[in-house]
Amino acid sequence: MVLRLSLFCLLLTGTLSAQRSVQQLVADFAGTQVLGKALVAVDIRSVVDGRQLASHNAGVACIPASTQKLITTAAAMDLLGADYRFQTRLIASGPVTEGTLRGNLYIVGGGDPTLGSERMDGADELEAVVEQWAAAVRKRGITRITGAVVGDGSRYGTDGTGRGWPWADLGNYYGAGAYGLNVNENSYEITFSQRPEVGSTPPVLRTEPVVPGLEFTNELRSGPRGSGDQAYIYGAPFNHHHFIRGSIPAGTGSFRIRGSLPDPAMLAAQLLNQRLETDGVSIIGPPATHLTLGGYTVGEMLDEQYSPHLSEIVDRTNLQSVNLYAESLLREINKVNGQPVEELSSTDVLVDWLGSQGLDTEGVNLRDGSGLDPRNFFSPAFMTAFLVSQAGAERWIESIPLAGRTGSLRNVLRGTVAEGRVRGKSGTVNAVRTYAGYVDRPDGRRLAYSIAVNNHDLRSSVVNRLIYDLMRDLCTASL
Repeated sequence: MVLRLSLFCLLLTGTLSAQRSVQQLVADFAGTQVLGKALVAVDIRSVVDGRQLASHNAGVACIPASTQKLITTAAAMDLLGADYRFQTRLIASGPVTEGTLRGNLYIVGGGDPTLGSERMDGADELEAVVEQWAAAVRKRGITRITGAVVGDGSRYGTDGTGRGWPWADLGNYYGAGAYGLNVNENSYEITFSQRPEVGSTPPVLRTEPVVPGLEFTNELRSGPRGSGDQAYIYGAPFNHHHFIRGSIPAGTGSFRIRGSLPDPAMLAAQLLNQRLETDGVSIIGPPATHLTLGGYTVGEMLDEQYSPHLSEIVDRTNLQSVNLYAESLLREINKVNGQPVEELSSTDVLVDWLGSQGLDTEGVNLRDGSGLDPRNFFSPAFMTAFLVSQAGAERWIESIPLAGRTGSLRNVLRGTVAEGRVRGKSGTVNAVRTYAGYVDRPDGRRLAYSIAVNNHDLRSSVVNRLIYDLMRDLCTASL
């Protein structure tokens, strides 16, 4: 009898737990003791009618971090179209007679953020891109260039990074700017030789690709074994002297980190110049960019390359949270809408588009396209209202990581009711962790949710676990 009673109580407890309401779940999450000093804000809505089902501080403006990419990518899909493609052209700016190009050879960027990327499906890697350009020159029979190879990134101008991005981010791969001509996701890889002594300086072995003119002041130190990547590169756009600070683990092998290219258009020109000289092409002038020789005006097109479709670029933007792609999409939207070069980083186009979706944008502050700027802010209630407005955009929704299946959630919530049901875009900047997306419940109802934890001092794993549990429990909680 005692055993039966205990089993009954256990089953009853489990049933009651499963029947907790969505509001109870949110209240329990917000009241978690370890989050007591943080700003916690949550909003849950029914997608079918936009009804708010649960909330905590839902109207409070929070830093969204990379969940802001959801807005940029949705606007890009709507305003540019899922099949939109970026174009990169190779132009001979003068006549070609008897093997001599009397003028400059221009690589004219069209803003493609995937050009030469080894990480983007459907994009040719950097070496293949440069070889295609060289093959086009050979096909035209050019053996001498009286001018120079010029990287033309004038489509977007020089304002490639967010105006409020922290100095500590600019030199690292995730702080790479978006320009008219981008290569290799505007990043390079540094390889260090590890040292066994804690506190010693691990020397730089090489960079891939080689970036001519790039110099380092290496202030890096060897941290304890297993301490992970704590290294940061400090460098400004168009400045080839960078500082390396922080630490990498002590050891006897090699260790790699990624930095942001200071001038992608110049590197593109340098790489093609090197390749052509290897082919025996005589080039009178040194590699240059539009900033010194001016942009392309007229000439003969020798080659054109196209990016993957915008829908595929959006997939990578959201699944892998690529800042460069989001910033490129923002600039291209502005460019297509006829904005002048000096206004291409403006987010007014996003705010206007949100208004066109019937959303109240009062209290919304967008300063970039990616969410890296720490002064972006809007409320979870605004995010869920946005998600409700986009609930019919199924192709865009596919770009949001799916629990246990894709992107940053590939290894999260596997084997739970949330696997294959919860979609969530994450966001992380200093002391901020956010998630936003959709829950497709077993009962057939779809929820939109936004979770923001700002100003926390916890390990990321602790905050993640709390958020993942809430995302999971939204699948079965009573409404």
